[in-house]
Amino acid sequence: MSRDPVTITRAEALRRKREEDQKRRDSATRKRGVTPKPASTQAKTERPTLSLTPASRGRISRRYDIAMSAPYGRNSSRAGRTLEIPAITLPRLSYGPRWISFLLLTACLALIYGMYSSDAYLVTKATITGNQRIQADELEMAMGIWNQPSFVINPAQVEYNLLVSYPEIISAEVQVGLPAEITIKIQERVPAISWEQSGQVTWVDAQGYAFPPRGAAASELAVVRALGMPPVPANIDISQTIGARPFLTAELAWAITTLSPTMPEGASLVYDPQYGLGWQDPLGWQVYFGHSGENMPVKLNVYLSMVDHLMKRDIQPALISVEYPSAPFYRMKE
Repeated sequence: MSRDPVTITRAEALRRKREEDQKRRDSATRKRGVTPKPASTQAKTERPTLSLTPASRGRISRRYDIAMSAPYGRNSSRAGRTLEIPAITLPRLSYGPRWISFLLLTACLALIYGMYSSDAYLVTKATITGNQRIQADELEMAMGIWNQPSFVINPAQVEYNLLVSYPEIISAEVQVGLPAEITIKIQERVPAISWEQSGQVTWVDAQGYAFPPRGAAASELAVVRALGMPPVPANIDISQTIGARPFLTAELAWAITTLSPTMPEGASLVYDPQYGLGWQDPLGWQVYFGHSGENMPVKLNVYLSMVDHLMKRDIQPALISVEYPSAPFYRMKE
């Protein structure tokens, strides 16, 4: 039985419908000037999606999706234009060890400033003890501490200034107290010998240390008129810059202080670099006892015996030397 040409099957109807839909799509595409691409190519290649609306009438609209953060937070409402402003929080202050250190530093700086600016700490006077020939006002001028805060004074520097200015000072003990108390204890050398040479006078103590004369001596000095320089002491230090220096040997200093009281009245002690210590005897000759005071009583007895011997024989010598008691000699006038 043959099929009726008017009657078609369901499958045929669906196929014809698809063909008609495809023709309509192709016709619409040709009107808009867009060439369709195969479905297989569109499935493989990702392109921006074109949204066509009837109102555009040939105009192409492109849609782009861009991820952006909200400028005023995530909870901002576009409809009511309500913006949420972030809250401002101030730092919390905590009182720890650093604050305590800062407060202590501030207090110390304020204290130092107050001490510097206060007149109560300025040194205007000092208590000086032990000085005998040096006046207190002279010592105060040599210290170099007036109108200075007491807490910045260096006792060692004050002692150095005094020893440089006055060689006769053996030691100077300086103590500084608050607010402005300065106590200085001085120990001076005691002069025992007045050494006169080439018109210059030098005072020497019993240990042989020399220093310039100052003030009045505590007792009568043994005056020596020197005809030349004495022997150099073994304890001299050429690098010494402050204080008194050794001038006479200890033996020669002791000989001067021992021999001076035994001189005849009106005689003056003389030092000769060759013969040592002696004096001009009133009877008309020069006597010498050597460079040391060793065996001085024996030397004096030998000298008196020689004088008695010479007087008995009516001999007038020019020089007598008893430096060596076992071998004394005399010299006649030329």
